[in-house]
Amino acid sequence: MENVQRTPEEAMPASEAVDYRTRCALSTDKSNVARIASMPDAKSTTPASPELLDLEPLRNARDASLKTREGLDSLLSAKIGKFASEDTSLVVFGSLAREEWTSKSDLDWTYLIDGGANSDHLKISQEIQKLLKEEGYVEPGPSGTFGNMAFSHDIIHQIGGQYDTNKNTTQRILLLLESCPIGRRTEAHERVIRGVINRYLEEDVHPLTRDSNRYRVPRFLLNDIVRFWRTMAVDFASKQRDRAGEGWGLRNAKLRMSRKLIFASGMLVCFSAYLDPALNEQISTDKDAIKLKLVNHIRDRVKLTPLQILAKSIEQYEVPDATAKELFGAYGEFLGLLNDEKSREALKVLRASGSRTDATFRTVRDISRAFENALDHIFFVNPNVAPLTRKYGVF
Repeated sequence: MENVQRTPEEAMPASEAVDYRTRCALSTDKSNVARIASMPDAKSTTPASPELLDLEPLRNARDASLKTREGLDSLLSAKIGKFASEDTSLVVFGSLAREEWTSKSDLDWTYLIDGGANSDHLKISQEIQKLLKEEGYVEPGPSGTFGNMAFSHDIIHQIGGQYDTNKNTTQRILLLLESCPIGRRTEAHERVIRGVINRYLEEDVHPLTRDSNRYRVPRFLLNDIVRFWRTMAVDFASKQRDRAGEGWGLRNAKLRMSRKLIFASGMLVCFSAYLDPALNEQISTDKDAIKLKLVNHIRDRVKLTPLQILAKSIEQYEVPDATAKELFGAYGEFLGLLNDEKSREALKVLRASGSRTDATFRTVRDISRAFENALDHIFFVNPNVAPLTRKYGVF
């Protein structure tokens, strides 16, 4: 996690500081204040994850996401017809897949192909691109990662090495951690997801600990998720130069919050098999069954959104309620900021040189510090997760 200068309230005892920052972050939303007030006291160790997932900004964004995805399916079915098939899936990423859709969100999508070459693929991809533009959806960024075709062979087989480009790595990790197929034909998306998981696990020769009582942390997968996070951070600086500072504020806010959320959820997915007693009780002597259960476990986890993964982990690993409220309160505040037209525009035009005096970015810093403080507690204090962070997350 990034190092930041601590604010005065962070010098308070942990429970008081968490409660103070959470209530301040949510003070502009009366419905959130009422819900926070009705939750267990900050000193409680009983998580309140269902309530936290239903905080007003998060619930509204989730409802908007589901409605938008249904609308996309109806629109594409009416205008293009069979836009997906046994060998193809239209897959969305970003805020729409994470169920964090706001009024000005980009629509990141890929026409995923898992089958033989067909001249119709390009035509359908171009029709999708044209239709979405006509309907007023905000186009993906200029990097070319989204808004076009992607092929399963490179995504599954080109992991590491000189042919694993930033674009390929991004598509692969985000397919796992924040993707959602549109429509009823989801076979291609499902096959590619399972193909990617199998490819990662092939390199882990020993999936169990020496005593065969637990699943080990899948290092190949974990290392690629860590690499992706570091690549995002490095690419942030590259984009800053390429775009002459344009859009710095919004990209920085996303790096502090939504991008970090993806990374944190990926780490927790990798730790989850080792920490799941029910899964570990099912370990058999059949090597194929051992691997299949691990594949299914990881697949079930990545079906969840990143926030749902955090909520599930908070409940399973008995994260204190105060930490849970700080994390979800901060993230709700972040989504509220992105959904506010004035604030989003202010971040969009903000350059790095003006960040220390800008009021909107000051709010981003406060929110991100609260969010990071909660993540620090989960990954470096929680007795279940912290040992794995130290063993696998650093060296």
